Amino acid sequence: MLYDLIIIGAGPAGLSAAIYAVRKKIKTLVLTDSFGGQIVDAPMVENYLGLPEISGLDLIEKFRAHAKKFALEIKENCEIQKISPMSNDLFEIETDLGSFSAKAIIVTSGKKYRELDVPGAKEFDGKGISYCATCDAPLFKNKNVAVIGAGDAGQDAVWQLTQYAAKIYLLNKYPDLRGANIQMQEKLKSNEKVEIYNNYEPIEVKGDKFVKALVFKHNGHGEIKEIAVNGIFVEIGSVPASKFLADIVKLNEKGEVVIDQKTNETSRPGIFAAGDITDIAHKQMIIAAGEGAKAALTAWEYLKNK
Repeated sequence: MLYDLIIIGAGPAGLSAAIYAVRKKIKTLVLTDSFGGQIVDAPMVENYLGLPEISGLDLIEKFRAHAKKFALEIKENCEIQKISPMSNDLFEIETDLGSFSAKAIIVTSGKKYRELDVPGAKEFDGKGISYCATCDAPLFKNKNVAVIGAGDAGQDAVWQLTQYAAKIYLLNKYPDLRGANIQMQEKLKSNEKVEIYNNYEPIEVKGDKFVKALVFKHNGHGEIKEIAVNGIFVEIGSVPASKFLADIVKLNEKGEVVIDQKTNETSRPGIFAAGDITDIAHKQMIIAAGEGAKAALTAWEYLKNK
């Protein structure tokens, strides 16, 4: 089926773009692997205008209710495989749910977790290794766990785990904790459940059917330690979900989509992008929502002129 506009991604940028598009009477389809995007992993959102304090899951439900109000056509659990230019300035999007064609595309697929790359990491993914403390922390009640990555996200994961786990080991590759939340760092340092290993990085995950231990090495003197854990939470950052775009639009060295920051146009006419997948300076939920709206308005002008 041919659509005027296909939006890839259903986080704040994608849903904002979709609502603006349908209000302009543009025939729109949203394709996404998960509704809400990275918000699902946010235990608490405290900086979204009009909602001083709300959990990520509750905010997603508000987004879903808003989308239903406008009867948005959304296909979830959809993996994008390839985008190909067609004749007459159309595009074909190949997915695991089939192929769809459109006159214009807005890409808002955001970022995905950077995967742990050490021996045993792939083998025990989902068998003790988790990339979502919000989702999986309750499964490790009274267990010993490790958190790899000590930035703001890693610190937040540790704090969530203090409600459930018996012991939390935090691996930090830097000499001391970093991040914006100084109060959180002080709380973690004083919590008897938390043991922090500064200047260490993981080198191996061990186990049988499930994770049993984590091996890690000091960045300076090379000392190797091994701790017995039942779970490992990985918080080592994220990368743009742009693999399917590599041959069709310009990406920067980080894999972000390069856009005209006034219009959200990419290097390919008819393809626009918004949110964390782009090379905008600040990756914030409220900025992504605004960028999505801007991309939709530009796409509407593009379609109208066509």
